[in-house]
Amino acid sequence: MRWQIGWPGAAFAIVLFGIGLFLGSYRRPGEPIHSTVEERLRPATTVPSEPATSGTIYVPVYSSLYLGITNRASTVDLSATVSVRNVSAAHPITLDWVRYYDSVGKEVRNYLDNASTLPPMGSVEFVIQRSDAAGGPGANFLIQWHAAVVVDEPLIEAIMLGQSGNAGISFGSRGRTLTSAAER
Repeated sequence: MRWQIGWPGAAFAIVLFGIGLFLGSYRRPGEPIHSTVEERLRPATTVPSEPATSGTIYVPVYSSLYLGITNRASTVDLSATVSVRNVSAAHPITLDWVRYYDSVGKEVRNYLDNASTLPPMGSVEFVIQRSDAAGGPGANFLIQWHAAVVVDEPLIEAIMLGQSGNAGISFGSRGRTLTSAAER
């Protein structure tokens, strides 16, 4: 005996599947999953004349990559998220500025208008959309920070994501502290 569903059964299955998708994607109100830079950073109230700890961190990011599939130099656009994490459990840090540069070293944008405080164990992300290829394959960030007391330097990483055809591309890079006083 062959099992047949017929059009009423198929329509019922499609409606049931649609209801399942709707209910599965419904999110109950509560704490937001994401927040903005303005919600996580507070304007710095005071800037010490001599901070106890400070630094400038270089972070390589890639807003596009050369594919190398053909002789023609084709590229794939990537989104990038730069995450700044205050690793101190007791003390805030202040971000003086967050600047984004392109492949030739020209400043593309400054993400902070004023120095801003990141709370203990807090993190904040700066995002470059996939459609924003202004930085190019050699883009980078410079992030200057300070703290009123001696703390460990923040952990700063970049995660890049993209897609070429049906292949996903994802990788990360870690920031590096600059030691030259001229860079600060």
